[in-house]
Amino acid sequence: MGLDAVEIVMAVEDAFDIRIEDAEAEKLLTPRQLIDCVQGKVSGATSNACLTQRAFNLLRKSLLRHGEWKRRDIAPAVALASLIPKQKRRALLKQITVELGIKKPPEFVRARWLNMLLLVGSLLAGLLAAVATGHLLQSVAVWIFIGVAIGTAGIALRLTKPLCKEFPPNLKTVGDLARWVMTHKSDLADATPTGWTREQIAARVREIVIDVLGCKPDFSEDAHFVKDLGLS
Repeated sequence: MGLDAVEIVMAVEDAFDIRIEDAEAEKLLTPRQLIDCVQGKVSGATSNACLTQRAFNLLRKSLLRHGEWKRRDIAPAVALASLIPKQKRRALLKQITVELGIKKPPEFVRARWLNMLLLVGSLLAGLLAAVATGHLLQSVAVWIFIGVAIGTAGIALRLTKPLCKEFPPNLKTVGDLARWVMTHKSDLADATPTGWTREQIAARVREIVIDVLGCKPDFSEDAHFVKDLGLS
């Protein structure tokens, strides 16, 4: 699909909280076909699918408001690590959760290399402390090793808390974050529209097409997107 087509599809998904697959989108040659597609999905969507799609659409809207991405940059399979720079993650996720009415953002974690460094450092500190007490009973040295290692690890974890900038294992993609939003936004189901008439769908689709393509508003529903409306 061309960029204009992607923009139209994503705008329609946002407006109606639905998902239009690429294979479906490629067959939509006229506004009428797009309207009929939307109507079928709105009337036949399951509540679970609606919530998942609505969470993704709300997340995408929020990301677009707070970043410089375009709609096409934000898809379920996109890796969060490549989409959001480390230095912006904490502030951005805080903004999004506040905007969506979620109590707190997801917890970030330390990089794997940093965790390994802290582990090695804590064990080394314990070992050095135990060696320093070599004249004592071996059992005492063991307890000193354990105590110092645990204490050092606790202090190191607190001091390196600001360095937690990696997404946790369960949040690798935008789709993962959308599912997280779905499970943490308690009023998501209450905000879901109960239904759309065909007239409403047609009017909203027309607005989207005009906005993306800049075409005249009096086009027919049977106009061809490419030949008549200038879709690229």
